[in-house]
Amino acid sequence: MTRLAALVLFASSLVACGSNDGALPADVPAPVEDKTSREAGAPGFDAGKVVDSGAPAPSGTAFSVLTYNVAGLPEGLSSSKPATNTKLISPKLNAFDLVMVQEDFAYHADLASLATHAYRSTPKGASGADLGDGVNVFSALRYTQTARVKWNDCNGIVDDKNDCLTSKGFLVGALELAPGVVIDVYDMHADAGRASGDAKARTKQVAQLVAEIAARSAGKAVLVAGDTNMKTEDEPAVLALLSGAGLTDACRAVACPEPGRIDRVMFRGSADFALIAKSWAVETTFVDAKGDPLSDHEPVRVGMEWRR
Repeated sequence: MTRLAALVLFASSLVACGSNDGALPADVPAPVEDKTSREAGAPGFDAGKVVDSGAPAPSGTAFSVLTYNVAGLPEGLSSSKPATNTKLISPKLNAFDLVMVQEDFAYHADLASLATHAYRSTPKGASGADLGDGVNVFSALRYTQTARVKWNDCNGIVDDKNDCLTSKGFLVGALELAPGVVIDVYDMHADAGRASGDAKARTKQVAQLVAEIAARSAGKAVLVAGDTNMKTEDEPAVLALLSGAGLTDACRAVACPEPGRIDRVMFRGSADFALIAKSWAVETTFVDAKGDPLSDHEPVRVGMEWRR
């Protein structure tokens, strides 16, 4: 059986058989108010390869963001070992206020099992040959899921990373940092692959996201994070996203050493309050007992601050 055939067969089986250990669950635990702070410097927050902006230390307005592609395709199709590793990832998420994951396709129950975040998005399950969108949010701060938007353009059904077998796109929600301090949060996963068709699809996806932010988040503070799949050669698309939506890349804001890394956190403030990147790091704690990574992506964390 080819990799593609196995992928389609798996997705179809989820619809025919309902939820199981490898399928996305129908229910998510009810939110419970949790005021626990998980700011930089708290126990369990590893320093990693930190690049600091040098700005003054925050006073009660800091929050931490993690973006992580968890490689959650079904075992054998994933580039990682999600049947084993997803359960190991789960408790490690608790060190961060806002966690935005991608490729959370087949093991969401495992990913959520030991997470203590009071708020989390409701997953989009598989349907027919569609594996879902794989983007989800875990938050210790009050979070309200707003919408899931599928890309209008993709590339690859039987080739080029098979992106069109998923409903990849972005998840939109509202994050309350404090009473009256709310930002729109976008968790995105762009087209993968390095073929010309993939690059064209990403360019169109950037235009769609910029238009969505303009329509949905006009005048609002915004945070966009996820797997952009945009490397150094995709710089025009990166700049189109940053300039088109008025965003700042957190990595570049603190002069990090890897501005071409595809996993990104981007942001903008509003007329009422500013968002500031305090630090950027490749998070080093997501490894197993042997020190092997738990995904084929390294998670990126950013320390943020808001100021009126």
